[in-house]
Amino acid sequence: MRLSAGISQPQQDKPPSGRSFVLLLFLLVLLVAVFLFVNSPFFLVDTVTIEGNTHMERDEICRIAGIPDSVNIFRLNTTAIEKRLIGDLRLTDVSVSRRFPSEIVIAVRERRPVAYVACSYGFVQIDGQAMVLSAHKHLSKPAVPFLSGIRLGHVYIGDNIETEQIRAILPYLAALDEGVLRQIADIDVRSPRQFTARSAGAVTIRLGDGTRLEEKARLTGELLSEIAAKKLPVEYIDMNFATPFIKLKQ
Repeated sequence: MRLSAGISQPQQDKPPSGRSFVLLLFLLVLLVAVFLFVNSPFFLVDTVTIEGNTHMERDEICRIAGIPDSVNIFRLNTTAIEKRLIGDLRLTDVSVSRRFPSEIVIAVRERRPVAYVACSYGFVQIDGQAMVLSAHKHLSKPAVPFLSGIRLGHVYIGDNIETEQIRAILPYLAALDEGVLRQIADIDVRSPRQFTARSAGAVTIRLGDGTRLEEKARLTGELLSEIAAKKLPVEYIDMNFATPFIKLKQ
């Protein structure tokens, strides 16, 4: 029986050409080179930049972040760093990003501390919503006012303070500009009907009761600025009246 002439015989695969082999070798060398470059000291993290912090120290934020020494920037787990930082109640928002080749940027948003209050074991720092942000055995140079005339019991970080006097003075503290807040040394809150503040310059500020506190906060800033600029010998400022009364020292 004769085979049809139209049926072709199967062809064997041709061995790869020299050009294909060179291309494959080049790609392999390129991948190895990229791998070695990515894992080289060029990409070791050597700078950590903190943005947005006002109250928390840089070293404390770095400690909480837990960034290892001599870590490759590609191997750094930024999500884990964010979770560690946002676990601190003093922070409300955290973002961690890479800035190549060797810098990590940590952007934070802090809760704003407005006062210190004595408690059974020392002092606690609270924010404008009366949440306890931190606890301390001693106070050396507080950057926010101390609320005198009251002592809390066993309170801990994360607790919300419900004490009437503290809740009543919070609108005043929260309305003060950062610079003015630092000028207030302490506020006597033993009576919610007669709050009395004292500036770092020993000027007494009679705030009265808990009315018009946002307005009184604005006036506090304006008057303390004017007193400092004119170097006035002020004994006290009385804000119990619609127009503040300023008593000069004799």
